[in-house]
Amino acid sequence: MTLRTPWLLAHRGDRAAGPENSRRSVVSAFRRGDGAEVDVLVTADGVPVLRHDERLPDGTPVRVLPLADLRRAVGADDDDLPTVASVLDALEGVGAPQATLNLELKVPGAARALVPLRERLARVTFTSFWAAEVLDAAARLPQTPRGLLLSHVPDRGVPPGVGLLAVLHRVVAPVRAAHPDARIWCWTVDDEAAAARAHAAGAQAWIGDDLDGLARWRDALSRGASSSR
Repeated sequence: MTLRTPWLLAHRGDRAAGPENSRRSVVSAFRRGDGAEVDVLVTADGVPVLRHDERLPDGTPVRVLPLADLRRAVGADDDDLPTVASVLDALEGVGAPQATLNLELKVPGAARALVPLRERLARVTFTSFWAAEVLDAAARLPQTPRGLLLSHVPDRGVPPGVGLLAVLHRVVAPVRAAHPDARIWCWTVDDEAAAARAHAAGAQAWIGDDLDGLARWRDALSRGASSSR
């Protein structure tokens, strides 16, 4: 395991700049940190959009509504409920070259919906709780890094084609012990204890709600590691 300075990704965007998964929150995360983790759903007309909840408050699934109807139903404009394509447009030239847009594929079919954007995914990494969706992304978009989201220690091996493990901070230590050579990201790093777990596991990226806090904890832990050498 190689320790390195971790990337800091804003969980669902930088919510100091706008609502979660809004385009402006993602742009702000690229300006202030190392990128953003956001959620991808697919509308009835096959458009990949940034939104966390798979259902509206009345229970209607997002997948049964065309994009225009979905925006009307939730009272959102194209910034508050953006398409992935529009977010990629907005990120052109923003942030460092290595800044990362972590697209969580929340539903089956999300990878397929992103295929038309294949030439624009140079700074994208896919993750999903759905192993089948990660493998579909590997088959359809093999040049884009992808990983499996974990909230527990897996009771079987990680499928081939999974490039990284994005791990809940509470189980990152046993996951690291079970997979000593894996590339690991850690979520949601929202306090000093979670940061310490991510640091001890050598996580390459920390995903959290507070970019200032992430930077503060990273710097403190880095100073501590340097002084102990």
